[in-house]
Amino acid sequence: MTVAPGLNRMTASATAAPPTGGAGAIVSLTGVSYAIGGRVIFDKLDIGIERGKVTAIMGPSGTGKTTLLRLMTGQIRASAGKIDVDGQDVGALDNDGLYRLRRDMGMLFQNGALLTDLDVYENVAFPLREHTDLPEPLIARIVLMKLHAVGLRGAARLRTGELSGGMARRVALARSIVMDPKLLIYDEPFAGLDPIALGVVLRLIRDTNDALGITSIVVSHDVHEITALADRAYLLSGGRVVAAGTPAELNQDSSPIVRQFMGGLPDGPVAFHYPAPDYAGQLLGSEVPV
Repeated sequence: MTVAPGLNRMTASATAAPPTGGAGAIVSLTGVSYAIGGRVIFDKLDIGIERGKVTAIMGPSGTGKTTLLRLMTGQIRASAGKIDVDGQDVGALDNDGLYRLRRDMGMLFQNGALLTDLDVYENVAFPLREHTDLPEPLIARIVLMKLHAVGLRGAARLRTGELSGGMARRVALARSIVMDPKLLIYDEPFAGLDPIALGVVLRLIRDTNDALGITSIVVSHDVHEITALADRAYLLSGGRVVAAGTPAELNQDSSPIVRQFMGGLPDGPVAFHYPAPDYAGQLLGSEVPV
């Protein structure tokens, strides 16, 4: 794998939001609404994920960023609207169709989600054993190649308990790309990392996307990291897209909600209400961050 140079590769000029469909979008959401328990999470959401780019999904806590990923992967169904992934209507797929679609997706979870009973090598080999009939010598070659790509070829036989947080995240990344997916999804990939490990993961996400020619979706509320990484970003609030553009464009946006989020300001349109315990030790109020 050839490592692409450069970490802070952002688009140089302002561009219009990609359409929610067409040749340029590998994922498109058109008029998507979703509610659960009477609570509206999304209301007529329109998003286009451009093929071959790193797209960030940002927003305050409780805005449904992880829920959006579950909609894209068909784990839950939208109440209204259409979700198209690589030319397929996710809402129209049966279980077999969803299974086939997900084989072209890789996902890196916040905690890595490594299998603790398996060593590094077996964790990365697991998808190949589950989804292919490849011979063992070829599996070994692919696994070691992917570990080399994330800088961990020499760690193949380490147990998961011997890994640092940054190493575990890199093993999870190697596993997520072992099937050569078209789409790679990251759910809060920077959580809990020290500054050095965070920098390594940032560069790996960017270089992996460019070197493999895949599309990456990164869900995060870490503004600084997203600014250094993404080609494009969507800011969600109140069930809608409130801003979209390059990170530079969002940093220059004058709307109060964008300024509050990008600047990390405590005061602004987005208010956080934390329920306080009453005298019986029970929680009052209904607005609990999720």
